[in-house]
Amino acid sequence: MNNNRRDFLCLGAGALAAGMLPSSLLWASPQAQRVQAVVIGGGLAGLSAARNLVNLGVKSVVVLESRDRVGGRTINLPLPGGHVVEGGGEWIGPGQDRIAALAAEVGVGTFDAYYTGDGIYDIQGLVSKGLLPELGVQQGYDFSRLAWRLQSMADKLPLGSPWQAVNAKSLDNITLAAWLKNEGASKWVIDAFRIITRAVMSGYPERISLLWFLHYIQSSGGLLGIALNDNGLQDLRFVGGSQMISINAAKELGNRVHIGEPVESIDDKSAGPIEIRTHKGMYLADRVVVAMAPADTLRINFKSGLTAQRDELVQKWAGLTRLPLIKHSVIYNKPFWRDAGLNGNVVTDHAPLQLVFDNSPPDASIGVLTAFLSAAEVPAMASKPDRIRLVPLELSRYFGSKALVSTGYAEKDWSTDQWSIGCITPLTKGILTSAGSALRDPVGRIHWAGTESAEIGCGYMDGAVRSGERAATEVHRALQT
Repeated sequence: MNNNRRDFLCLGAGALAAGMLPSSLLWASPQAQRVQAVVIGGGLAGLSAARNLVNLGVKSVVVLESRDRVGGRTINLPLPGGHVVEGGGEWIGPGQDRIAALAAEVGVGTFDAYYTGDGIYDIQGLVSKGLLPELGVQQGYDFSRLAWRLQSMADKLPLGSPWQAVNAKSLDNITLAAWLKNEGASKWVIDAFRIITRAVMSGYPERISLLWFLHYIQSSGGLLGIALNDNGLQDLRFVGGSQMISINAAKELGNRVHIGEPVESIDDKSAGPIEIRTHKGMYLADRVVVAMAPADTLRINFKSGLTAQRDELVQKWAGLTRLPLIKHSVIYNKPFWRDAGLNGNVVTDHAPLQLVFDNSPPDASIGVLTAFLSAAEVPAMASKPDRIRLVPLELSRYFGSKALVSTGYAEKDWSTDQWSIGCITPLTKGILTSAGSALRDPVGRIHWAGTESAEIGCGYMDGAVRSGERAATEVHRALQT
């Protein structure tokens, strides 16, 4: 047995032992396999594309996934008692019907996220409890006024193509923070938007293009949806964790899915099939779907060359300043905060923990508080041992001494992920208007998918599924000509 095959089987066996994939997916690529379509990326976008291609009657489809697992930016982390907590994408809400439909089709159910009781708010040094933070009449009016303005502006954009708006350049040449300041926003309102953008986009208003922000809220169904938990886009969770959707979809696709096989190069020659090379061999395809975040495609050598606009998009996306995000969950014997009438949510404008959620399993047999943080903002928590020690200490500020008595932890540090340049993207000024259309425009016989390219649900799991469905339709149509 050669070294490549032995290494791959060892890698696959580890995934099998972890219960992530069936043995049918532990398949070694031949040297030159001829197929109709190759999908690059085994996340929700790629698996949705492959699944739809198969359903549309495309006879030969291969999915090439770099990681030793499927799921992309969704990943289940094991908890005691056979439970899991998500290390990446997790919640869905109203209007996100494509991810909901896919989950149902592959046998993954949902349950209500826990929001019974009071949330805790720590904003400008004022700690309050309730459904909303404690604020004055003027603060409430100012926030509502500017939120309405932003929503009105977003509603006027061409859905999914904000760069086509008549005033696109002016909106793209100013940051959200600058716009808020120009509109007379108070410090409280600016801090409130900092909380929203840090939580949703892993970035600050000072760096985020106003056009991108407007596109993001329009694509997601509105500012209210991304800001709310209960009845918003954090409304439901998946039974068994969100990664189960990809795991079950991959099982359906069987040996079409090849894990642990990163693509090294793509050559879309003027004549003959497209050549896709990996360290295990070569695939010859009529069409290719690249289902990856734009910056992550830098790992692939596009030998035939990309359009100048696509290259600009990728280069600028890769150079963005982003907060390296860590999703850290602390485990307890039970969700003790519920006994005190708290729902486990903490929203703050300054503490080391960006957001805190109750992520306990549906049977509440154990308690889990999940916190988002960035080591760039809190150097004291840069190392895992320090986080294990300091996160419960920080939680005790809000939940009392019981928060110190944890039984374990689970975390995903996206800044150290080999295959993702960040988990969430805050797009800065100028990129959408100069290269936005390259998010979806095919280059030759190469098509693009990924949540960032979605017209609806951009940045969310629903957008990833929709982008895969769109790319599959494009490929199927092209194969018919």
